[in-house]
Amino acid sequence: MSQRMGKRREEPIVIPGLDVAKAKRYSAIQLVSLLVTTAWSVLRLIWFADQRRAVRLKGRLERVLPDRRFVGPTFLAAAAILSWVSSLPLAYLSGYLVERRFGLTRQRPRGWFGDRVKALLLGLALQTPLLMAVFGVIRRRPHDWWLVLSAAAAPLAAIFSYLAPTVIMPRFNTFLPLRDPELATRVRALADKSGVQISDVYEMDMSRQSEKPNAFFTGMGHTKRIVLGDTLLERFDGNEIEGVVAHELGHQVHGDIWRTIGFSTVGGFGTAWALSRLAPVLLRRSGQRTGVTQIGDEASLPMLALVMTGLGFLLMPIQAAFSRAIERRTDRYAISLTGDWEGYARAMEKLAAQSLADPEPTPLVVFMLFSHPPIAERIRAARQATVDLKVNTKATT
Repeated sequence: MSQRMGKRREEPIVIPGLDVAKAKRYSAIQLVSLLVTTAWSVLRLIWFADQRRAVRLKGRLERVLPDRRFVGPTFLAAAAILSWVSSLPLAYLSGYLVERRFGLTRQRPRGWFGDRVKALLLGLALQTPLLMAVFGVIRRRPHDWWLVLSAAAAPLAAIFSYLAPTVIMPRFNTFLPLRDPELATRVRALADKSGVQISDVYEMDMSRQSEKPNAFFTGMGHTKRIVLGDTLLERFDGNEIEGVVAHELGHQVHGDIWRTIGFSTVGGFGTAWALSRLAPVLLRRSGQRTGVTQIGDEASLPMLALVMTGLGFLLMPIQAAFSRAIERRTDRYAISLTGDWEGYARAMEKLAAQSLADPEPTPLVVFMLFSHPPIAERIRAARQATVDLKVNTKATT
């Protein structure tokens, strides 16, 4: 039989309310947009480094600015602004017009642009001093800078996780304590059942940016909270919301934020080490065209970004596989916590229908890009849990 030759082919799954053809068109456009955006980013970096453009920009700043201490941060901020401006047309096309065309956002262009400006300003405020610190460490510790910076990555990630719900996220959305007291009680009871302590349950005006339903766990310590998007609250019933919340609680129960930070730290050590070996070679070979020979020079930024892009591409499938394994386990935990297998399957179906998720993308796309298992796989797993429960119930009666 053909089943002996390999895994049995699954029957196509039917998801109520999902236009599969439309979802596949949307997924294909997203994939093309990602490829075009990545290629454009690489070309921008090459252009900026070539013909000594980055060096010439830094040289102009040295002549204009009264204090040389301002040259580095001004150069880094200017590079970020130039990158933002040059990426804006593609971002508008793929991040706004496509979403609008497929009915996945009601946001006006002004609101979308305002969010982009906020993100730029926030990025300048946070990234510029961090990058200055990075280049400062590289200059002061030319032999082991990669080790120092990698070691600092984990505590920085923890700090940003702590600050995100109170400092960063409110800049883009409004967060209010959940106004449905019955649902808030159910969510808190579910958190107590899982043994997870939370500060509160919040609702968020997610519809301001997207029609896609979602919920998430954010924060650490006193800022730890469950956030439910209004797009979820409006379209999901209580049992389905419990299933989604149980999934997020599963991440907390298993310490997935620390697992992710640990995994990223290990990957960061490897990436930083590879960068410390590859970047100097690349700078020496391209020095005549770029005018940069020292990795500690801020003008080396575009060349370092090119190397990081290549290393990130190599790590992408490893990171995706790690994330998918976590999500599969968390799906199983959510089902066991609520005991409502059918409710969880319905929640996955609604997530797919309202987000236009391709139920069964090609294996290569899943391998390279998917941080979650394909939605059809998740629905099958939930339904199989229902079948197993019924079989076990009959066996014990």
